[in-house]
Amino acid sequence: MSHQITERLMGHSHVAGLTPSAFQKEMSLNTKQRLATAKKLSLPPIVQPQDKPGTSHHKFSAAAPEQRSFQPCPPEVVFQNYSPGEVCEVPLVLRNRDKVPHLLKVTLKSSPYFQLVGPNDVCRKVPPGLYTTVRILFTPGQRKDYFHQLLCTTESEEFIVPIWAIGGRAILDFPDQLDFSTCPVKYTTQKTLLVHNVGNRPARYELSTQSPFSVTPAMGTLDVGDAVEVAVEFRPLKTGDHCRSLVVHYDTGEDTHTSLHARAVDAHIRLDRNTVTLEKTYITMSNSATVLIHNCSDITARFQWKAVDTEEQEEQLRQRQYHRIYQQQRHKLYSFLKEREVDITCRERLALLNHTFQSEVAKIRGDPMLLDDDIFSLVPKEGEIMPKCSAEISVFFTPQAAQVYERTVYCDISGRENRLPLLLMGEGLGPRVHFHFEELNIGEVFVRVTHRYEAYLINKGPIEAPFKLIPPTTAMGSCFTFLPQEGIVAPEKLQAIRVSFCPTIRGEFEEQFYFHVAESPKPVIFTVRGSVMGPTFHFDVPALHFGDIAFGFPHTLKCCLFNTSLTPMGFSLYIPGDGLGVPSVSSTTQIGKPSSQLWRKEVRVLRRLQEFTINPHSGTVRALGSQDIKVTLCPNTVGDYNLELVLDVEDVGRKVFALPLTARCIVPTLRVLNPVVELGHCCLKVLYDEKVTLVNDSDFPGCYCLLPQVWPCIHLLPSDFTGGVIRGIKGCQEHKEEAAAWYSSLAPSGIIEAHSSVQIPITLQAQLLGQCSITAKLAVFGRPGSPLEIRLECVGQGPVVYVHPREINFGSIPVLEDCSKTLHLANQCKIPAAFQVEMAVERSCWRIEPSKGVVPPSSEVSVAVIANLNDTVKFQEKLKVFIENNPVTIIPLQAVGIGTTVVTDKPLVPKLDLKSCFSFSRCFYHFQLTNRGRRTQRLYWSTEGFRTFRRSARAPAPAGPPGKGAPPMPRPGSPVFKLCPAQVDLRPGQTVDMVLEGCSSTVQEVKERLLCHAVVGKETAKKQILQTDVICNFICPAVQMSPRAIAFRVEKKPSDVLTLQYQPLTLKNTSSLPFSVVLDLEQPFLVCNVNRKPLPANCKPVRVGVGKELHLCICFNPAYKNSLISWVVKKVLRVSFMEHPHVEKIPLRGEVCFPNLHLPTKAVDFGCIINDTEQELKMEMTNCSPLPVNYHWSFLTDSQVNTIRFIPSPPKFKPRSLNKRRVFLRRYSRTESVEEPTETPETTQDSAQEDSALEDSALEDSLLEDSALEDSDEQDSAQEDHAQEGPAQEGPAQEDPAQEDSDQEDSAQEDSDQEPEDAEHSLESEVDFLVHLPLALPPQLATKKSYSCQPPFLLPFRSVP
Repeated sequence: MSHQITERLMGHSHVAGLTPSAFQKEMSLNTKQRLATAKKLSLPPIVQPQDKPGTSHHKFSAAAPEQRSFQPCPPEVVFQNYSPGEVCEVPLVLRNRDKVPHLLKVTLKSSPYFQLVGPNDVCRKVPPGLYTTVRILFTPGQRKDYFHQLLCTTESEEFIVPIWAIGGRAILDFPDQLDFSTCPVKYTTQKTLLVHNVGNRPARYELSTQSPFSVTPAMGTLDVGDAVEVAVEFRPLKTGDHCRSLVVHYDTGEDTHTSLHARAVDAHIRLDRNTVTLEKTYITMSNSATVLIHNCSDITARFQWKAVDTEEQEEQLRQRQYHRIYQQQRHKLYSFLKEREVDITCRERLALLNHTFQSEVAKIRGDPMLLDDDIFSLVPKEGEIMPKCSAEISVFFTPQAAQVYERTVYCDISGRENRLPLLLMGEGLGPRVHFHFEELNIGEVFVRVTHRYEAYLINKGPIEAPFKLIPPTTAMGSCFTFLPQEGIVAPEKLQAIRVSFCPTIRGEFEEQFYFHVAESPKPVIFTVRGSVMGPTFHFDVPALHFGDIAFGFPHTLKCCLFNTSLTPMGFSLYIPGDGLGVPSVSSTTQIGKPSSQLWRKEVRVLRRLQEFTINPHSGTVRALGSQDIKVTLCPNTVGDYNLELVLDVEDVGRKVFALPLTARCIVPTLRVLNPVVELGHCCLKVLYDEKVTLVNDSDFPGCYCLLPQVWPCIHLLPSDFTGGVIRGIKGCQEHKEEAAAWYSSLAPSGIIEAHSSVQIPITLQAQLLGQCSITAKLAVFGRPGSPLEIRLECVGQGPVVYVHPREINFGSIPVLEDCSKTLHLANQCKIPAAFQVEMAVERSCWRIEPSKGVVPPSSEVSVAVIANLNDTVKFQEKLKVFIENNPVTIIPLQAVGIGTTVVTDKPLVPKLDLKSCFSFSRCFYHFQLTNRGRRTQRLYWSTEGFRTFRRSARAPAPAGPPGKGAPPMPRPGSPVFKLCPAQVDLRPGQTVDMVLEGCSSTVQEVKERLLCHAVVGKETAKKQILQTDVICNFICPAVQMSPRAIAFRVEKKPSDVLTLQYQPLTLKNTSSLPFSVVLDLEQPFLVCNVNRKPLPANCKPVRVGVGKELHLCICFNPAYKNSLISWVVKKVLRVSFMEHPHVEKIPLRGEVCFPNLHLPTKAVDFGCIINDTEQELKMEMTNCSPLPVNYHWSFLTDSQVNTIRFIPSPPKFKPRSLNKRRVFLRRYSRTESVEEPTETPETTQDSAQEDSALEDSALEDSLLEDSALEDSDEQDSAQEDHAQEGPAQEGPAQEDPAQEDSDQEDSAQEDSDQEPEDAEHSLESEVDFLVHLPLALPPQLATKKSYSCQPPFLLPFRSVP
């Protein structure tokens, strides 16, 4: 609320930009005083314009629509300096500015603080120019800011008069103006103000100003009446007047402005001199001087020596350092990313690089950029100078090269706007080195003789002088050798240098050698002068005269070079007037290149040919020796030769001697004896041979060549025909086919001797019909004029070919099949005839094989015309036969298509044999139908003898295992096979997928005939286009099982241990299809592999191929039941097939025999007998087991005996609890307590399969009868109960001894409950009689000696004395 009021008030011109005193005065006014000072009137904004009613009495108004009808005074209602609970009143005058009266309604929303005096929301009529007064009462609850609105409504507008209530304000008594007067530049001047809070609320404020002024603190809090010190600092960087504002921003939104004024001037601070010149200094040494800074001002001046003049230049240096650091870090980052792949340390490494870069940037940002120079250094670089004092600065000069140095440094000091320049000058001196003599004159010396000298290099300076020889660049300078070539001469010492000279160039010389001395601006020069003498020589002939030579025929002359000096002489021979191009061409070479351009006169050679050959052209002649020289000339230029043989001597000079050389080149004159050759009639493209005689009447041999034919490159014009003869026109090679005839020669070039003749063979081949005449050109090697011309004339004629028959009618032929007819081409001439056969139209149904070729002379070629129609309509086309150089022959063709253009991608007609398939399973045959015709066809499929297939949009379901997802069987009277879809439309070129599906519930061989009818194009009648016989043999899976029944028998003798029993089982697929079997077997039997390992529970169905066998083992667990009573179990191994619901069964029988006895009664009751008398009862005891039983009787006379009596339970085998039936191959049982048999598998199988051939059939019948009730889960459970009680029911009446014991104990307990309290007076006595049967104990009980026998029968005796 306070901010809204402040923003509203600060928007007025008389409030904005307040000084502290004006703000204090403004805030000290009360409501009436503020109302009295409100002079400026403003129109209120319209909230919403009103539509004038049509029944208004005043149709016209003086006020424009965008103007206000009423002027409120004051425009805003403001309450100020009020107390809580005090009622304040302000009148508001609303004057009608219009020229017509207006109804005015004043509305003030309900508020606990503001209210109207008088009725609210009542219309009042205000005449034009008059006003109405509204009084507003304000009752504040607290001394805080309030805001409300007064809504005024007329007929044409609504406007708002805001109501403001200004609460308490904080006022800081800053001065309106603060003047710093005159201050030194680049120096901080501070003034401190003591500011009080004279307002009526705590002050939370912020202070701000602009450079070069600053204020501290920037913000704070001050209670009413408290004071705080505020420091205002002035640090100008430029001289002149500076004016800024100190702004105090209150938390209530008001701002006050204090004007700050100051003037910056330069202080009286200077250098004692502007230039410092230091003495000359040797490099690596140092020199110094001093300069003074005088501070004549009243301030403490702080100075820094800089390398640049202004802060802008200093910032540019800093930016360059930023860029350099950035490039270095960027290079490191790229190298890191390139050399290292991403790993766990990548992020840490990148962070380290970033941290290093930030550190370098911070270091540069904090660097004061002091002077840092390797040549000049100032000490100290920075410091302070007290008022009226001076500072001494030492300038050090350390040159690094022998040169003059100039540097300008700048002193950045407080009190001076511009930095003070200081020019530093100094000269660096290098080592002082020179030779003891600067020139060496060696006089006259002989070439290639080594001479040695010695020179001394002296150092007269105080520093070491490293020197190095600058390699000479002249030929004579390279003959000198200096040792050493580089080294160091110590101060005030000398260095001996050995000089060796072996000259190779003759003549006088003067060489200067330069030695570079480190840090010396000029090298040390050593001069050597002298003269070198060379060898003498001469030739044995004064000149070489070749005489007359035929063009292109080489000629050789000899001469001898003698060395008359005492040293070897290297020489080089050449002929300056000879050409610099390729070697000249001899006649023997030229005749092998008949197509060379050198035969033609228009050939221009860019560079003159090299016609002379010198052998040897260079070498060395020993002292007082000689060298034979051969010079050969092969002229290729007609005319005279006047040249010189020039001799260059090595290490002496060029063109030392010149030997004259003369010659003349002549081209012999040749002529053609028969320039016109007539060949008569010539068949086109047949070679005809003739000969031309060439005669040489001169005294020199010549070289000739019959030039290759040049083909015409322009079209023939009527002017080229003269008397029916076509003249050859010279042209280019690419128009060879336009020539009338071609000629060539087997021996086009050769050499003709002087005064002789040769015959040149010419072969002519006519290319165009009619008479033709061409010119052959015979070139003479070197002849400057036109070649010799030979005219060849002939009459060209083409081949004669007879084409028959003239018309071919194919008749009615099947569509989409090739049907061929033969067209004969007979060549009746002696030249081959090239032919080409093609159809008159594109995309024809006919094709030609071969379509082009050559008919040999006097031979006949047969061309096959093959028709492949794509519609059952009549076709008529034309065949064109093109014979080379003959007119075109047209052959009409005609054919009618029969059959169908619908084809299949797989064999379907006339018979489709699907071989064998399992019944109850779907068989599928997928194929595609393609319309290769020109018209759309609608196909209908049906089965002969059955009604038409229904259209089906669904694709047939995939074949699956029998059972739940078995396919529906065809209904009686319906076909076994059906096609999907049964009706389809085929556009031209369209292909559709078809599926033939069949299924049978019976084993049978099915043969059905499928018919396909089609409606072609716009025809209305259907016609049969396809017929196929579908054959399929539906079979049932057949498996041969060996054996057909399996029986196990285990007799438990006292010394035996129960072990797992195994018998092999073989399943052989005897059907014609492979199948997958699933074996289902219940405990205590298991299905195992041939290694007697139980098959896994999640084993997939086993695939058995045709004729393949599956070898398994059946395991029997004799310890499956937790009992010592003989028992028999009968189960069935079910062999199911994934492809068929048929199930094969193999009966299994397991028998375990223990030594058992059977008693007919459970108790012996003697009744009442007389004391001391005997009574005898008899009972029959039967051995119901196949094992002999050894037993003995004993009496149990008291309970103590009973307590120690132990009836051991049978071995505690804990078979794993499983479901009775499994889908897959095996059953799990726990066999931890069963030991494996010790005998070998062969022994076990032999013992188990004795006489199996005689017993299998009987056993199978017996087991199948017993297992007839095992098809359901209830029968399985009943069978298990039967197996547990079987021994007692099969033999004589036997009872479970353990059950008898429990029954006796129960009856004994009942009897004991009925006995009297005094047992001594009881007349009844009871004795337990035990029958001990020696049996083998389980291993865990075998170590207990007190339990050596097992009493399975407890027979109680009862008598009453």
